[in-house]
Amino acid sequence: MTWTRQTFIKWLEVVLILVLIYSLLLVFAGTTAGSLFSRFGFGPNESIDTDAVRDYLQLPYMVLGAVMAGWAFLMIQIVRGPLKEGSAWAWTFLTQSLSLWFILDSGMSLVLGYPMHALFNIPFAVALGIPLVRLKAHVRLDT
Repeated sequence: MTWTRQTFIKWLEVVLILVLIYSLLLVFAGTTAGSLFSRFGFGPNESIDTDAVRDYLQLPYMVLGAVMAGWAFLMIQIVRGPLKEGSAWAWTFLTQSLSLWFILDSGMSLVLGYPMHALFNIPFAVALGIPLVRLKAHVRLDT
């Protein structure tokens, strides 16, 4: 297989569409999202794991999903437009946005004692980072 610029654009699109789907699941399947979060070790501690707490947690899961859906949708549009055309600002904005998310989300998870959540971020960072690093050589420096 030949690794072309178009391959990495498509790679980013696919990963971002998967993130969008995951985000929408958080919004529209809050109970399922809570179960998934619990399986990954992000749910409430056993001492407070009640129906009332699980019901309340649907709101933050849904809000998180809505924010992530908007973020992923915007990034898909940037990838399909300016980045595909080779725009330097698009590459910079995507890279900075993803870096800020990874540093804050993973750092907060580690500080609060949830290393599994920080580890959960690594596959996403790698899946989005590899094509961005490979696309760096293909951005126009004049934009």
